[in-house]
Amino acid sequence: MIRTPLVLLVLVSVVLAGCSGVQSPTTPTAEPTDAEPDEIPGVANGTLTNATALATANAAGIADDGAAIRITQAGPDSETRVALTVGADGTSGFSRTVSANGNESTVSRYTNDTATYVRSNADGETSYRVVERDFRPLGAVTSSLETALAAGEFTVENASSDSATVVLTADAFSGPLDGRLLDGATPQDARLVLTQDGAVRNLTVTGQRDGQTATYTYERRQTGVDSVAAPDWLADVPPTADLQADLSTTVVDDSALRIDHDGGDTVPRNTTLQFTVNDTAGTAGTATFDAPLEAGDTRYAYFAAANGSLVVTDDRPAAAATEPFDGPASVTISTADGVTLLSVGMDWGSESVSEGATGDAGGSDA
Repeated sequence: MIRTPLVLLVLVSVVLAGCSGVQSPTTPTAEPTDAEPDEIPGVANGTLTNATALATANAAGIADDGAAIRITQAGPDSETRVALTVGADGTSGFSRTVSANGNESTVSRYTNDTATYVRSNADGETSYRVVERDFRPLGAVTSSLETALAAGEFTVENASSDSATVVLTADAFSGPLDGRLLDGATPQDARLVLTQDGAVRNLTVTGQRDGQTATYTYERRQTGVDSVAAPDWLADVPPTADLQADLSTTVVDDSALRIDHDGGDTVPRNTTLQFTVNDTAGTAGTATFDAPLEAGDTRYAYFAAANGSLVVTDDRPAAAATEPFDGPASVTISTADGVTLLSVGMDWGSESVSEGATGDAGGSDA
């Protein structure tokens, strides 16, 4: 994003330099910093004018040399902690922990030259997945950094005692930050520490909401990372974690759930279906597939009118055998060793269709 500077404040860093003569302590010798602010990508005339150029240069340095980044977003209602380590060889480790209302959940990812391994932990439950390697956490981290940089009117100031870095500060902003970055707070001030090549060492943005403080902090904790080691939890990834099955679900006539296997790996026998609907009775049930579900196969799940249990069949059930239900609903399909192949929330109208092939169920097309 290109910004026109409103205020220009350029002050050269000063250092106390000893010499053979006697100097007054009130008149230090001024020396130029080793870093030239206007040669930093995105900085011109002592002002950050191009947040995109700076964020891009920062990301390029991370990708080339490797680095460890930490982002903390602390607000009145929640805290999010993101840790990203990128290796110069293309490996990466990523984790995102969200704490809110006394609950905490964490998603961790490790990527090597073959795949991305995912570990999720929430409500005391841990699950794993192995997905295609094309996972690029650096892009998301760079996007959040650019958003924060673009919001402030950053100008060079003289608070740096390190001649290799340049400090910019902002106390004016073009508008509120994305609520995900500052928890809905209005930004008040920010401090940015850069190196000559556009590496962001630290960025802290502080805001206020309803008299409470929220902060966004980006910190480069390590540079020059050759490779990211595999995490210990990689040994716990179950055998079915790399299954890639394209599954879809549809509610039929408000009385049955249709599950279609549209392609990919076979879903193994004894995979569990959890189906919960939010009607007045709070209906929920679990059932297992008694045979593998292969590409092109279809299964139906319904609550039996006789006893309310969840039943899975190959054929669409007759209307008289089912207990109708209302939305919304949630569907989870997991293998016997705990790998979640599908987890979706549903509502209808558009998802509830009428099929006339089997049974005497009524209902209108939607």
